[in-house]
Amino acid sequence: MRRARTSDDIVRRPPKVAGAFVTPFPPIASSQHEEPPATPSAPRPRTVPIRVWGSSFMGYRPTTMAHGVAVALLLQSVGAAAQQLDDVQVTANRLPQSQADVLASTTIIDRAEIERSQADSVIDLLQNRAGIEITQNGAPGTTTSLFMRGTESDHTLVLVDGVRINAATSGGASLEFLPVEAIQRIEIVRGPRAAAYGADAIGGVIQIFTRRGGEGTQAALSLRAGDQHTQKQNLFVSTGDAETRLNASLFRRDGDGFNTLASDTSGERDGFQRGGGQLGLSHRFGPHASLSLNALRQDTDADYDDCFPLNATAASNDCRTDGYLQTFGGRYDLALAPDWDMAITAGHFDERREERYAGERYSVTESHRNELGIQHSFTRANGVDTLGVDYRQEHVDFDSASPFAGRYAKDSRENYGLYGMLQREYGRHELSGSLRYDDDSRFGDETTGSAGYAYHLTPAQRLGVVYSTAFKAPNLIDLYGPYGSNPDLDAETSRNLEAFWAIEHDAWNARVTAFENRIDDLIAFDPAFVPYNVDRARIRGVELSGGWHSAGLSLRASLTHQNPEDRDSGERLKRRARTFGRVDADYALGDWRYGATLRAAGDRRDTRYIAPYGDTTVGGYGIVDLRTAWQVTPQVELSAKLDNAFDRDYTLIEGYNTQGRYVEAGVKLTL
Repeated sequence: MRRARTSDDIVRRPPKVAGAFVTPFPPIASSQHEEPPATPSAPRPRTVPIRVWGSSFMGYRPTTMAHGVAVALLLQSVGAAAQQLDDVQVTANRLPQSQADVLASTTIIDRAEIERSQADSVIDLLQNRAGIEITQNGAPGTTTSLFMRGTESDHTLVLVDGVRINAATSGGASLEFLPVEAIQRIEIVRGPRAAAYGADAIGGVIQIFTRRGGEGTQAALSLRAGDQHTQKQNLFVSTGDAETRLNASLFRRDGDGFNTLASDTSGERDGFQRGGGQLGLSHRFGPHASLSLNALRQDTDADYDDCFPLNATAASNDCRTDGYLQTFGGRYDLALAPDWDMAITAGHFDERREERYAGERYSVTESHRNELGIQHSFTRANGVDTLGVDYRQEHVDFDSASPFAGRYAKDSRENYGLYGMLQREYGRHELSGSLRYDDDSRFGDETTGSAGYAYHLTPAQRLGVVYSTAFKAPNLIDLYGPYGSNPDLDAETSRNLEAFWAIEHDAWNARVTAFENRIDDLIAFDPAFVPYNVDRARIRGVELSGGWHSAGLSLRASLTHQNPEDRDSGERLKRRARTFGRVDADYALGDWRYGATLRAAGDRRDTRYIAPYGDTTVGGYGIVDLRTAWQVTPQVELSAKLDNAFDRDYTLIEGYNTQGRYVEAGVKLTL
């Protein structure tokens, strides 16, 4: 198992709106604020056009516009997120849209939720949300795998400010390298999105936006300490005016961790340390053009167990990995006409991992990628059309001291992609379609597409259906890797059908999605560990998600029930639970906040790598995390959390330990 309806008379002079640039909707007479009643012959309008400076058009509900424009925090660009309204996302169709206007199943985690949760990592933020399961090989800093809607760990595309961070070698994303301290927002899109992004998005897309500042000068310093000698420091500063914004973050975390391997009885702990920084710059060149630049780097150094030093006759627990992940991105937005926007994007990604066994360097693997893209968006009276082209080049540097390791026969590849998307609204009917062609220099070409339809039962309720295809390009390690490869591999392909019902009210929302994803030509390995296309999978499931808020109470919940099945053997795919879910509850009372999170999952099939060898089953679990915070003064906040409050002993991967009860507290000073 491997690893918006728009107007032609839009005012073009952007005012200042809560730290973002917005071109206002033309003045509306008071009578225009009154919505006509919803009738079968004349359904109530759901959206009004809002012109977003430096991007495309957004669609909002009239009430959202009327109450939210004065406080809106929105995107400056797809690749560089500014603060925005909670229900606006850009990842599903590479355009800013209200979640109510997107047919895909989506989740947004904003900065306020990140801070309320006091999460240690992206893993904590994502674990057990609708459609998402994550495993980790022990203590913080060790390797993670993400399974979205039961697909493989390299079937989810992960972006940072629009830049891919899936490694060119294994195809997976190193979530353990991503710092929550530098994150403004996370957008999750479930289901295939290959027609928008090309390869790797069979299970879905996760996009992470780094932090941004607003007008004026801001600064925040956070200091925290916890069990296992854990320490955290984070500094965020920003300054800016109506035209130019600059922000920076510095962060560090280290600790003794816990013993990674369950079979290790020595009592040693696998410590870790990580640190890095993030930088963002944006500038507006008059009312029609903008430029945004961003950079992120994190260095990680972590201990782990069960490696094999050269000439050793047994496994060692003196294993260490260190390296870094860094991204650089830029976006230039230009409004060519009132209904025509162009965006030019560029990005660069590096990841480096060095493995040391018993103090000796064993291997070094580096993954590098460059990206360029041009996208045009054309606003119509009842929708938007998008045309784009992108280019991606990636290569691998590898060196190993092992006598069994070869070299990459070919260590680079290129991909050209051409895509088009359209969205239309006809009264109660909503249509969406996309088509994309990719040409990969190493395995050939692929054409993917999607089509969706939704019907508005009422202004608040929708029924819809979406069909989409996707593919996963073979990883370079499978095509030309040093330990066994097959240059004749075909792409893994999928066909996905899903249907949904969704409802959104002011205080609450809910969505039910039923899906079936059939994946062909999955890559498996023969007894000599040579990859080949043979496996087939069928993943059926139902997702339930929703939220409710009133006064100081906020509830968010999700539940996924699925059957990720190997179609040849009839067995469940390994490391996937049939049922898993999550509940987050937060309550604010005066200057105090209280919160709790329940994460639960059923049993999973796995492989036992120690005697007796073979297949096994790891049990289900239910974990409760508690948290509280006190706003002592407007500038000082004290907080504390208790993870795994009942000290449950549970397993994510057979043979590897997980975090027991953990206590942490800290102070945040804000200027």
